[in-house]
Amino acid sequence: MAKTDLEYAKEEATRQYAVRVECASRIEHIENQNLPVGSDMHFYCAACGVATEVLPENYLFAPHRLCSQCQGLKDQGWLEDAQRSLS
Repeated sequence: MAKTDLEYAKEEATRQYAVRVECASRIEHIENQNLPVGSDMHFYCAACGVATEVLPENYLFAPHRLCSQCQGLKDQGWLEDAQRSLS
């Protein structure tokens, strides 16, 4: 049976997720609690670990928990499958 466009899209999104996770694993994450007072705050995607935002210490609005691509996976209902694919 031939794959649908949606199945191809899910496979590609899952492949790209794996690439983001691999890239993020090679980048040192900045620990905000170790920065001097007044430093910008660094935020990372809770799903893949890529950097999402750098905000001033006194930022007003909550940072995004997920990068746009992981949010897309979540919106499609594919994020858990993508995460399981790495296990």
